Amino acid sequence: MTRITLILTLECPEHSCAAYDDLHQWRWRDYVARRNMEAGCEMHGREGRGRLSESVVAVVSVLACIAMLAGLVMGTTHVVGWVFDAIGLASPQHRPIVIAHRGDTRHAPENSLASIRAAKQNGADFAEIDVRLTKDGIPVVFHDRRTGRLDAGGRNVLVNSMPLSALQRMIMQQRGMRYSVPTLRQALDDASMSRPGQRRFGLLLDIKTDARYARKVADAVVRVVEDSKYAGNLMVMSANPYAVMVFKSMRPQWHVGLCASGRPDLTQWDDDGTSEARFMDGAARVETVRREVTAKRGGKQRKHPMFRGMRGEAMDFVVFRTRDVTSRLLRNARLRRIPVYVDSVDSYDAANGLLRHGVSGLLGENITPLQQACSSYHGLPEPFSSPDDDDRSQA
Repeated sequence: MTRITLILTLECPEHSCAAYDDLHQWRWRDYVARRNMEAGCEMHGREGRGRLSESVVAVVSVLACIAMLAGLVMGTTHVVGWVFDAIGLASPQHRPIVIAHRGDTRHAPENSLASIRAAKQNGADFAEIDVRLTKDGIPVVFHDRRTGRLDAGGRNVLVNSMPLSALQRMIMQQRGMRYSVPTLRQALDDASMSRPGQRRFGLLLDIKTDARYARKVADAVVRVVEDSKYAGNLMVMSANPYAVMVFKSMRPQWHVGLCASGRPDLTQWDDDGTSEARFMDGAARVETVRREVTAKRGGKQRKHPMFRGMRGEAMDFVVFRTRDVTSRLLRNARLRRIPVYVDSVDSYDAANGLLRHGVSGLLGENITPLQQACSSYHGLPEPFSSPDDDDRSQA
């Protein structure tokens, strides 16, 4: 680019120049110099603005490099994330968290108060526990629909067919350890207790319900949580998209996610930025619910919300099983800024690999290698190197 310099010459009036002393002449020369400078700045304004935009790009690039170096040296992923968010690149959604699946089951029976305490004592960020209702509408912590797998006496009864008093009289047993089924209120109280200086612990509630009873379960869970004055971190998830929508509509400030573990098709994410998830639990179940809803509405053929789909914004996070994770799923989650948590992680290598690809949370029964991977990871997500891993999502 050719630089053009404008020289502005100003002549002083003849009748006054002769009378000017040295001081006046100095002031006049200073005035002329300032006018020349102003004229030059005006002519070079457009060129200066172009250089300014180039300078901004250069400064952002330098900041990105500095932040990456700082993240590697100091282990401060939030510094890296801030800069990369500012320039529109991918960054971790939040600090990676460790979630003890059904509590710390290495040291206590699953979903027991002892497993929740063990998870907290052994450094997990959250204990994932399963929640369903008894016959009298009390939320209890139990995974299966029936008691047969864990009942010491071999009785195989539906949990929702028994009142709480009868369920808690049953003795459960796992790996020689006996316990009774706790209520959600008991679990919240146990998780809230902490010693001075102990970091904040949380519960991830996996809500076991179908669309027919989603609102009833949500009402009961919300009531118990708020009556308990629970002080820890709390997340809620369900494999039923309608239940996710119900919880999110009732308590928008809660952290509510979709459990697509083993069912990545529930997300129904499209690459164009739209997202939808549908609850497909078999033709018989769908038809049963359709008839019940139609009957309640006087025969009107209006679709139940579960059939209308769920917008991606309704979920605050999504859970996948390890074998289901693909670059396509992670890319779509990052596009929507939805943290991905991965279930059934059982080794340091698996955990470290998932973290390097942008996963934000790890669920497992052995939390020690997961903690080690999270504490040693300080980098940014990177794309999958396998060219065919996208194809697994179609299988």
